[in-house]
Amino acid sequence: MKTPPEQIIRETQSVCPVCLAQLPAVIYETRDGEVHMSKECPVHGPCDVYLWPDAERYRWHAGMGLPSFTRAPQTDTRNGCPLDCGLCPGHERSITLPEVEVTWRCNLSCPVCFMFDGEVPADPSLEELQSMFASIVAIDGQNLPIQLTGGEPTVRDDLDEVIRLARRCGLVAVELNTNGLVIGRDRDYLRRLKDAGLTDVYLQLDGLDPETTVQLRGRDVFAGKMQAIENCRAEGIPVVLSVAVVSGVNDGELGGLIRFCMDNLDVVKGLALQPAFHSGRFEVGDAVRRLSLADVAQLVSRQSRGRIEPGDFWPVASSHPLCYGSTFLVGKGEDYHPFTRGLGEEEFRSLLDRRSPQGAAYSDVIAGLTGETGSAVGLPILIMEYMDAWTMDLERARGCNLAVTVADGRAIPFCVYHLTDAVGNRLHPHGGRGRHGRCA
Repeated sequence: MKTPPEQIIRETQSVCPVCLAQLPAVIYETRDGEVHMSKECPVHGPCDVYLWPDAERYRWHAGMGLPSFTRAPQTDTRNGCPLDCGLCPGHERSITLPEVEVTWRCNLSCPVCFMFDGEVPADPSLEELQSMFASIVAIDGQNLPIQLTGGEPTVRDDLDEVIRLARRCGLVAVELNTNGLVIGRDRDYLRRLKDAGLTDVYLQLDGLDPETTVQLRGRDVFAGKMQAIENCRAEGIPVVLSVAVVSGVNDGELGGLIRFCMDNLDVVKGLALQPAFHSGRFEVGDAVRRLSLADVAQLVSRQSRGRIEPGDFWPVASSHPLCYGSTFLVGKGEDYHPFTRGLGEEEFRSLLDRRSPQGAAYSDVIAGLTGETGSAVGLPILIMEYMDAWTMDLERARGCNLAVTVADGRAIPFCVYHLTDAVGNRLHPHGGRGRHGRCA
């Protein structure tokens, strides 16, 4: 597939969506100003995929990277990206948010699930988890938060012991990634997790319309999620809401979610908007339009009636500049303004801490400017643009700060770890536990 040279934004490497072979790719501007990726597999043919709606903003975002901190590699460079992950010597950034999968079991069967695999390995033992935690501390340092994920972590009977183990290993904060069903119906269980060292909850909430949960989670679990928030409020556990944004399903609910957050800042401490990507299971229709970071920023702007503008979302310093867009709404209720409004490039470069986890980027800046040690009053919003086999940009993958630690201690960048082919076969098996066959 030939691309006129004057339209090329940059060249990179990607993968074939069918066989996952590494391919050269071209990112280019279309005649109507969109950004697309073009690549061609010698076996499976050409592929052209939409990336962003606005080439000018794409170029600006791409140019806003900061010098990065690297970390010690754990693997050698042999077969090239994305096969040598662990991290390899070619990785360009340190990890500021390690993830550990504590199970691959789940109590839901979501139509949209990037974790889905036809095979479900046995849960890692406490000894294996201790080894993974020790690897994170040894390679990435103690002063890091860690996210426990899955599957659904709360299906483990010993999750409190897992949390206690992570804290004993020296990790300063433990975040639970959960669908909220168990902590919504069992406050005593949630209290046990808090007593073990749980510091916050990363709660899947895709909208305020119960029908949204039916479409994206397979059944109406909205009331349980609301009760999970109330239980966290009662126990004093901060909550970050995680939203999988799917075009035509819940992309009209972003304004309402922001209002909900601003009215509940005593418990809700962040909003993560994640345009859905096509890894694992994606059963809401093949014709669903892909959404990018910039698309979601435009949706937020329209649904906030311009109070939040697309230009208020800036990159964060800890990762590749095209991976995240973030802002911080200073204030509460309806009385707020984006901190990033009017921020200059030099201020951006001088203020941001390259070691801040992505969700804390601007709250850390505000704390530094005010000299206050506590969190600023307001809401951090983070748009997280993950990649799949169609959109994979290996330059971005090499700049990733979010990695999943597997059983042998290797750390695999999030989008690479969850990379699946067009029929759902994983490149990297869950937990690094041997190659999988075809998924069910």
